[in-house]
Amino acid sequence: MTVNELHRPKLTICAIGSSQSSHVVSRVKCFAERGHRVYLLCDSIAGIDGITEIVPVGLPHSVLNSILYRVNKFTARFLKKSTSQYTDPIHLFYNFRRVLKNCKPDIVHIHYAYNGWAWMAAAADYHPLVVSVMGGDVLFEEQGSPSPRGKWLTLQLFRSADLITSKSDYLISVLDKLGGFGAKAIKVVWGADLARFRRMDATALRAQLGLSPNHRVILSPKILQPFYNVHLIVEAMPQIVAAYPDVRLLITEYAADPDYKKQIAAQVQQLGLSNHIIFVGHIQHQDMPLYYNLAEMTVAVPASDGLPQTLLEGMGCEVPNILSRLPRYEEIVTHEQSAYFVASSPQGIAEGVIRLLNDAELRYRIACNGLEIVRTQADFDREVSRVEAKYYELLAKRRKRRSWFDRLKILREILYYYAYPGN
Repeated sequence: MTVNELHRPKLTICAIGSSQSSHVVSRVKCFAERGHRVYLLCDSIAGIDGITEIVPVGLPHSVLNSILYRVNKFTARFLKKSTSQYTDPIHLFYNFRRVLKNCKPDIVHIHYAYNGWAWMAAAADYHPLVVSVMGGDVLFEEQGSPSPRGKWLTLQLFRSADLITSKSDYLISVLDKLGGFGAKAIKVVWGADLARFRRMDATALRAQLGLSPNHRVILSPKILQPFYNVHLIVEAMPQIVAAYPDVRLLITEYAADPDYKKQIAAQVQQLGLSNHIIFVGHIQHQDMPLYYNLAEMTVAVPASDGLPQTLLEGMGCEVPNILSRLPRYEEIVTHEQSAYFVASSPQGIAEGVIRLLNDAELRYRIACNGLEIVRTQADFDREVSRVEAKYYELLAKRRKRRSWFDRLKILREILYYYAYPGN
């Protein structure tokens, strides 16, 4: 740390994102740990250590709230029609703006761009404004079902942003195609915290899960939703079990879709795999290193992705990753050198898993090279220092604010977005 860095004033940072996202939580906590004052505007209170969490709803004594309440009551009584689809977003924007003013942030940092509160930050025109994209918020044609108005609002947010961070060059190229936003974007991998995601003894967890020392463990670390193709891993298991009867697949259940879990559970029963597949529930982020260390490999085969955190965390724990053949992964890993690519099919997955189970030397090479990549390209602490330096750079620059006309137009479109979802 330089002398100038030691004497930098501590910042007040207002982050906007989900308190239920382990990625968001780790990215805001790190700045609090560096002595900055950090607020998180979120939709629910999670009790994050060192962070002041705020849900911008209900300021019951405000004049505007009282007016909106009376408007809704009047229209419901005399016009037989509620206007809450219009007044609720106005109410939220007003309270949101007041909360931001009370925080008096030096920096506003949005985590995930396709989001109503992110768009409100653009309408409120707070600066410096930093936006971190995560893949699903910009890969419009690949992930989710964004509405035309939602896309437009996201692009307006990017126009307002003073800086955009992206985990990959591929996502920066997408930002460029969306409107030339690559010019204000930098690659920030964020990466894995190597003090936590490292080799460690998982013997106690193995015993807790009823696994013997002879069981060969495969880990599915992705979100349990159809998009992530966990069912394809299950469909590959009969072929894997035929070759290695002592294999066990652990399925994590973060943000699980209940119907999808039922579908997979029925699939497990139908394929006779009950003794070979274990649903391990929603694993807390701080416990994930033990699960990586329990496994001989992870398997993740989504149809689309940015640069997944699970890949970097597994590499930090020296666990080989089996991945779907997405060219964007090749920005950071190479087939049979630092990861193993397979076709997103039961046959392709089975062949890849069996190959790695067969070849200890290949597993060792992938694990060693993966760890070196994380150390040199995706060390969490180093990436946080880069973002912190950018915060100070932005504070030293003059910014041109958007016109009142532009800001009102954004607010109008937010109102329409909530009033007419899907348009």
